[in-house]
Amino acid sequence: MRIESTSHPLAPPIGISTVYCLADLDHVDALYDGAAKGFIYARDAHPNAGQLAEKMSRLEGGEAGLVCASGMGAIASVFLSLLSQNDHALISEGVYGKTSSLVSRQLTRWGITHDVFDPANAGAIKPHLNAKTRMIFVETISNPLLRVADLDSLAAIAREAGIPLVVDNTFAPLICRPIERGASLVVHSVTKMIGGHSDLTLGVVVGARRMVEQIQTLASTLGQTGNPFESWLALRGLATLSLRMDRACASALALARQFEAHGQVGRVLYPGLPSHRDHLLASRLLTDGFGAMVTIDMGDRATAESFMRALPSIPFAPSLGDVQTTLSHPATTSHRGQDDAQLARQGITAGMIRLSVGLEDPDDLWREFRQALDASSPSRRPEGT
Repeated sequence: MRIESTSHPLAPPIGISTVYCLADLDHVDALYDGAAKGFIYARDAHPNAGQLAEKMSRLEGGEAGLVCASGMGAIASVFLSLLSQNDHALISEGVYGKTSSLVSRQLTRWGITHDVFDPANAGAIKPHLNAKTRMIFVETISNPLLRVADLDSLAAIAREAGIPLVVDNTFAPLICRPIERGASLVVHSVTKMIGGHSDLTLGVVVGARRMVEQIQTLASTLGQTGNPFESWLALRGLATLSLRMDRACASALALARQFEAHGQVGRVLYPGLPSHRDHLLASRLLTDGFGAMVTIDMGDRATAESFMRALPSIPFAPSLGDVQTTLSHPATTSHRGQDDAQLARQGITAGMIRLSVGLEDPDDLWREFRQALDASSPSRRPEGT
């Protein structure tokens, strides 16, 4: 029984129904033809995904959005929509491990080829452009080296070539808006900063309506679309994204400076540090912060593991974007499965740790990090460890 009300809930309701009741055959035709608004089957569309897609479109400045079952679901849907057999793609060096695997191990089965390039050096892309190139794909900020893509120059090259520039903006929501800089499509792992609480798995694609509708058709056919409950959770997370990003970016910069000044840390990677190779580019491209990720290099696996074990309240959790600070070991998690040559080419070492900075007091965080650094010093570790 439907309960009528003249008032409306403040919080968006969760529409968990998988299917919607229709009046008659004319109603079906009207919904499919776009003459009437509504839903038929949740894999194709549902209210919570529609709300999330609309908000993400406004956030990124796109015409339309599509909610997918994961960040990789969004990326795979884009690739499979834009690329066909014998096509060629240009992929920035150092992309997320699963993205790299999709390109190098799966798309090759359909005869799709690719070349990689330095995302901060747009000029390096031109020798790889050819008549079969159909897409340029980059990450605004890469994982775990936190390289920054020269989006302005890459967008100009893409426009001249008549191909789309697709940007994974997972590490930079709010602090960078790639569509404003000429990108055709933006993807996010909503699981991360946007969700913000490590309790949902979703992705999103935002861009021109024509392109998003093309991708939506494929995503629905492959079952790659997101579900109502997690879309509802993401709406909740999105409401506090601005506050969380402000705090996390400020704390990340403070911690990066303190790590860099500590003699026990071999190398600190953070775009907000003048020592980062892309600092000048980051200062021009990013606004209101340099992101919530900080990568440190402890030199070797044993020292990295000793440091991680000495942190009583900071968990080893191979994801990012939570309100709680977490850490990850890229060589054994996000980039696991890549051979030594691939890791070396990207500059990923066994001693590298990536921190996802949360909302704790930065002084409390540094106190714990400093104690762990002291405890993991080679001179303090028992012999044989």
